[in-house]
Amino acid sequence: MIERESELAELTEAFAESATEGVRVVVLKGVAGTGKTALIDEFDGRARGLGARLLRASGAPTECSFSLGIVRQLLAGGVFDGETAEVVGGLLDYQLLADAASDGVSRSRVLDGLAAAVLDLARRHPVVIAIDDAQYIDAFSQEWLIYLIRRASQARILIVLGWRDDTETCPSSPRVFCAEFYQQPYFRLRLLAPLSPGGVAELITERLPEPAAPDLAAKAYRLTGGNPLLLHALLEDSRASAGGDGPRASLDTGPEFERAVQRVLHRCDPVTLRVAGAISVTGEPSRFALLGGLAGAEPDRVDAAVRVLTRIGLVEAGRMRHPVIAGAVLATFSAADRSELRRRAAELLKACGADSLTIAEHFVASGRLDDPSAVPNLVEGAQQALEEGYPRRAAELLRLAYQADTDVQRRTETLALLLRAEWRVDLGASAGHLSALTDAMLSGRLRGAHATMPLIIMLLQGRVADACTVLSRMEAESPPGSRPSWEFETMQTWLAELYPGVVRRAAGTPARPPGAIGYRLLEHFQSTHHQGATAERLVQADEALWQQPLTEANLLPLVLALCTMVYAERLEEAERRCQGLMLTCLELQAPTWHALFCAIAAEIALRGGSLGVAATRAAAALELIPAADAGVLAGVPLSTLLTAQTLQGETEEAARTLAVPVPDVMFETPFGLFYLLARGRHYVERGLAQVALDDFQAVGDLLDQWGMAETGAFPWRTEMAAAYLQLGDREAAARHAREQLRLLGQGGPLRVRGRTLQLLAATRELRARPPVLREAVDVLHRSGDKFELASALAALHDAYTRLGEAGRARSVARKVNSIKQAFFGEQSARRAGASDVLEESEVDLLMLSDAERRVAKFAVKGMTNREIAGRLYLTTSTIEQHLTRIYRKLGVSSRVQLLSRLGPQSALPRPAGEASA
Repeated sequence: MIERESELAELTEAFAESATEGVRVVVLKGVAGTGKTALIDEFDGRARGLGARLLRASGAPTECSFSLGIVRQLLAGGVFDGETAEVVGGLLDYQLLADAASDGVSRSRVLDGLAAAVLDLARRHPVVIAIDDAQYIDAFSQEWLIYLIRRASQARILIVLGWRDDTETCPSSPRVFCAEFYQQPYFRLRLLAPLSPGGVAELITERLPEPAAPDLAAKAYRLTGGNPLLLHALLEDSRASAGGDGPRASLDTGPEFERAVQRVLHRCDPVTLRVAGAISVTGEPSRFALLGGLAGAEPDRVDAAVRVLTRIGLVEAGRMRHPVIAGAVLATFSAADRSELRRRAAELLKACGADSLTIAEHFVASGRLDDPSAVPNLVEGAQQALEEGYPRRAAELLRLAYQADTDVQRRTETLALLLRAEWRVDLGASAGHLSALTDAMLSGRLRGAHATMPLIIMLLQGRVADACTVLSRMEAESPPGSRPSWEFETMQTWLAELYPGVVRRAAGTPARPPGAIGYRLLEHFQSTHHQGATAERLVQADEALWQQPLTEANLLPLVLALCTMVYAERLEEAERRCQGLMLTCLELQAPTWHALFCAIAAEIALRGGSLGVAATRAAAALELIPAADAGVLAGVPLSTLLTAQTLQGETEEAARTLAVPVPDVMFETPFGLFYLLARGRHYVERGLAQVALDDFQAVGDLLDQWGMAETGAFPWRTEMAAAYLQLGDREAAARHAREQLRLLGQGGPLRVRGRTLQLLAATRELRARPPVLREAVDVLHRSGDKFELASALAALHDAYTRLGEAGRARSVARKVNSIKQAFFGEQSARRAGASDVLEESEVDLLMLSDAERRVAKFAVKGMTNREIAGRLYLTTSTIEQHLTRIYRKLGVSSRVQLLSRLGPQSALPRPAGEASA
């Protein structure tokens, strides 16, 4: 009886007054589920204890036409004894009641006789007449009650009526009946409101006395609106989910809650039920006209129904309070009715100009995908889902459209759009559509924007000949003298970047649509970076480019811009941009794009000398896109991973990486050159310098074939110098090192210059080495590559030691130890007692998949595998598998280390390149 004490006091007071002053009438008014019945039951128990005789009845919509149906409930049974019981039984005879319907004398006899029996009972005992759901009282019973009250006067009678507060939906006659009492001095009206937030909290604390219970009150109120029936059902489900008497850390909806929703709905009239179904289907606050079209009711009637549903606690701000409620509402309809409701919702929403994705979802939910009109809606919805960053949902809709469509041309375009959706999520799966789409492009059935993504995937999968054939046909079919389409020029750009040996990149800036402005900005960005511009111009070029959204049209420009920054050794800025793009990929649900930027982030870490971070990121990229599915892209993370493992001395791990199969066509791309350099360096470190020379020379030969022999982006001559040094050929090593330095000139990557200078020093006599090594140390210090810096310092220390310059050797040794301690030692301990909230900007988290990230967040909060499984609706074994992968990716072996790794950042500043280690 929480928050019902005043109502109980009112009933007790009215009972006392009826005993001394005569008849009293109390109406308890409230919506379904607010506890009217429970309140009447509680009061009946108290009145019985005070010696009252109780007469109980309950109305129902199915019985409101039964003549004297309520009175028969009140007076039947053992209410009267002896002769009175026989008289009452005779007056309730069905034949007599049938005569009373048309005969005034018989009617008066029934009314007076039954009233007299009750008045006589009241002279001997206080009488309480309690009628629940009184809005359904039949007309003859209403007449009898009015007759009784008018003659009761000083009789000790209390009449309690439980009246559901949805008068908009009740028949007119009960309203007249209720109006009879409103102005009478014996009448009292109490409105039963749902429980307040405080009342819900009190009930929660009473039923769930655990320490966590107060925190659940707000959620319980949001879910039930304070409706006692819904609230008690929610608590019953929560108790059951906790295994009976176990502690409950959360509220869980279940069968009891769903049944409670359906119980309150069944007490509503048919129109209100249909409006509830319409609200559940639309899911969002809708205009009354739309709901009326779905429910088959006028707007004013819909308005009344919405008010009722809101007071009940099912609806808030025009929508169902929770998807579970919406599901329970729709479960009251038959499957056919639900399908029809969804179909009409789709049609009405389309007529109202609703968004395509919402319309498509209704078509899918209706199950009527055989309707030809559904296909365009599914495709339009998929396009919207793709634009809004839901590629998985887009793919689902497109598969349905592709299966249902019978138009060959449209099916081909749908398949191309399906590939566009799938490649963001699963590059390998998208490649499975290439054969059918290649045939369509070669036959002319697929052109323009629809051909863009299939061609990109063809290039990534190494199907260069097919791509060139398609591009040649597209060029041949262009009208004479016309400028190629932007789709054609986009494909040419991709082809030139991926396969420089096949086609040279065209000079100038090609025409682009507004959505592909990133290509124009890239031209300006790269020229600004390559010309050694001022800081102000660099910032302007950055902002113009990075403000562009991450779309398919801007993906390649943003990737190339990042590569430009990495080549220019602006590693801190590249790291920041890359992290931002990886976060965007998470929002867009695009694992393929995420893997691309993850691979670039790995290269950034490698160039900064953070070998462990580089290996972690590269491995994460390969888990997002396995090498077998990545095509030529596999060369990037594999190269970084192999180099990091080699320089860390992880021989076995590097051998396993080297054993991963790669496609031959990869060596026609720049990715293949990176791979050859990484493999050659691995061979040098293993003492196989002669084998490594072949890889390095292959890089030089390919660059020469591509007309890129003068580029410094692939320092194959530096690596040749390292190989010749191992072979003992100082002259050849010096020749290649000097040639590399000549090509670099005054520009080029500092880390390449510094490493080349270190190797050049090794070709000279001992006394001639320190000046060159000091220059290498200075250059590498400015480059930010701490690994190569430590290597150069170690070489300088060795030279000083062998020359007998102990003081200088000790000074250099201190610097080497400082670098190793800062960048290759264990991470500093996290602050004790700090918050366990995980920062989404942590690159450690970006290395994890969506599912792994959710598991990690719960794991660092101290939850057990079983608790995590319950929260995420997964099995315990699945959680264990996720944790195993998380540990491997982050290089930890326990939950304690995981907390240290993913907990709050240390208060100490970290060097550039280690921000995400």
